[in-house]
Order: sequence, then C-alpha cells, then structure tokens
Amino acid sequence: MAGLRARRVATLLGGVLVALVTVPSVPAVAASDSPYLAPQVPVAKGCIVLDRTWAGNKVFLVQRRLGVVGSRDRFDDATGAAVRQFQRGHGLRATGRVNARTWRALDTGRRFCMDRFTVQPVVADAASRDQRVEAMIGWARGELGARYIWGGAGPIGYDCSGLALQAMHAGGLVLPTVTTYLHQRQDFGTATAIYESGLTRVPFAQRKRGDLVFWGYRGSMAHMALYLGDGRILEAVRPRVQRASVWSHSIPIKPFVVRPFTVGQQPA
Repeated sequence: MAGLRARRVATLLGGVLVALVTVPSVPAVAASDSPYLAPQVPVAKGCIVLDRTWAGNKVFLVQRRLGVVGSRDRFDDATGAAVRQFQRGHGLRATGRVNARTWRALDTGRRFCMDRFTVQPVVADAASRDQRVEAMIGWARGELGARYIWGGAGPIGYDCSGLALQAMHAGGLVLPTVTTYLHQRQDFGTATAIYESGLTRVPFAQRKRGDLVFWGYRGSMAHMALYLGDGRILEAVRPRVQRASVWSHSIPIKPFVVRPFTVGQQPA
C-alpha cells in the first residue's frame, strides 16, 4: 500500500500469530547477481482474523456481504459495527472481529485463509533478466480487468503495489521485508518499502521495460506501476487493473525507477 513507511511487525499482530518466515537460500543464477532471486516465495503461516489492523480482499468481501459502503476496503468502525450486528443475529460472540467461525457464517464463497495467496515463480532458476521481466509482465497482464481493492494482493483484487509485488514473485524475486501478508496491514507502506529497498534504482529518464515507476509528492508515496516501454504502464487503479500512459497521473513522478532484476549502487 502506498503513502506509509514500512516498519517492523511484532510476532503477535492484534492477537493473530504471524510467522515471519525466512527466504530460502538462493542458488547461483548466471543472469544476475541479485540476492533477491529465489526458486520459491515463502508463504506466511496462519490466517488473518479481521479487525481494524487490516484491509484488502477479505475486508472487501465482508463489507460487500454486510452492505457496508464508503469504507473503501479498510476495516473501520462502520465495518466493525456491521460485523457485531451480524454476529448478534447469528448467535455468535459479538466481538466485531471476523474469525474463522464468523467468516463461515458470512458465507463469502471464499476460504478463510485466502489471505495466504502468494504467486510462485514461473521461471527457471537460471532464467535471464529478460525472461524474468517478461514473466513478471506476463503474469500482471493476465490480471487485466481485475477489480481494484485497496490493500489487495489477490486473488480477486489488487491495489497498485499488491499487483507489482505479486508480479515480481512471478519473476522469481523475493523481498524478505515486503510480503503479501504485511501488505494487507493498513499501516504498512508496500510501495515505499519497495522504493526504499536494496533493489537497483536508476533515473526515470533511463527507464526501460520491466522497471517499476512511482508517483508522489516530496516525502510521500501515492502510486506505483510496471513500465511496459514506449511510455506505457500496467497499473491497478480504481476501478480495475489496466494499461495506461506513464503521463496519465497529475501527481509528480518520482525521480528514480526501481529495476527489480539487477542490484547495483543506490543513487546518492
């Protein structure tokens, strides 16, 4: 999610056990010296019990089921009140939190642990940079038309950084401190964390296909997208995942792009 700095998260988040898993050892890859390449993306253990900590796909489904409008995919006071009312009407403890039992009663049509959805690499361990770029873009292209959901990282909807994060996974890139699990927290800034990570940054003027483009005023982050080349991007914005011009937003473009599949010196 954009606009917020990443921070460390305790082992217990709102009463929910979160396992911060370690990244598997990375084999030698001739195409790149990147320490972030891995043959598998770790999947967090445990499932999210919804409360004011969270946003994303599960929150969207709860709000749609309960007729909550105006909350824009964030679990807020209105959502909590609607959950408590539902729980009272169904003989459940009225906590205002959505655990597995309440989720089953809501009958959303999705598994309670859908929040563990994590795209796995679709490339060989020794894939070249170009192959990884095309795998990343190809996966994201397959999500064109998917619903925009703030805090969403799939499988039914995405926000800008959730789409980019899963697309990088498809190319075999793992950032240990930026996970799809943390992405669903309202206070975790995924776009900022990616921009400030150890991935290579180059000036916007030197952008090329497969780079990540960012937008935001000085000291803030508002949006990010995958650069396709020829001035085109693939992005998640309300209401859906779409292609657009890199110049289509009125907010300033950040001075650097992130190049996912190479690692080099960061700009001063």
